[in-house]
Amino acid sequence: MDIEQGLLAWLQENTGLSAWWLERPNTENKCIVYQCLSPGVIGSNLANPKIRRDLFSITVYHDKPDAGKKIASDLIDQLHKFSGDLGGVFVQFIDFQNAFDQKLNNESGIPIYQFNRDFIITY
Repeated sequence: MDIEQGLLAWLQENTGLSAWWLERPNTENKCIVYQCLSPGVIGSNLANPKIRRDLFSITVYHDKPDAGKKIASDLIDQLHKFSGDLGGVFVQFIDFQNAFDQKLNNESGIPIYQFNRDFIITY
């Protein structure tokens, strides 16, 4: 199992929302989308420790701003400074990095709110 599969499993289990990699389906007004923004490795002189440090973006989409913001805040509470089993993948450390919120214009006229949270995951 890789980090994306582990993150998918963890997000669905701990938020109660469907989670998707890279893109939100048009039919989903309440869901989570995640993606790796900058994959990276940790160097150690001439050795290869096989440790990765990737910046992941996790975005909550919701049609109720208070509910979406609560889920996004819960993600920070649960993941910041986390180490251990993340949906079947062992992670060494997760560190919260950045956030932004915005209202999206939806073609159906129903407002959708986006709550983005970025985390560095070392695994």
